[in-house]
Amino acid sequence: MPTPLPPEHGKFLPGQSGNPGGKPVAARNKLQTQFLYKLAADFEANGEKAIVQCREKDPARYVQIIAALMPKQVEATQPLDDLNDEQLTAAIGFLRSRLAGEAGAGTSAPSQSH
Repeated sequence: MPTPLPPEHGKFLPGQSGNPGGKPVAARNKLQTQFLYKLAADFEANGEKAIVQCREKDPARYVQIIAALMPKQVEATQPLDDLNDEQLTAAIGFLRSRLAGEAGAGTSAPSQSH
């Protein structure tokens, strides 16, 4: 097995690429950007018609597309669980005052039963 070259012999000189014939800098980004702009323009012109055709000709695919746009996982949160009793009491008082203010402005406040 040959002895590996020391690191200084394996480096490229400053300003030289390891693949001088490679793709130009930012070529992929330019292509993606152009494609997305043209796709958006096409959708602007024809998207509604395509959606209607999909719904009418392939309803199962139409529903599948809609389902694919939905979040994969929905996290149920209960933000009030993080509040202590004092904070909850203050929030209830605030809401009651808001409802009372709205009731005075012509809407009816819900009845309070204790």
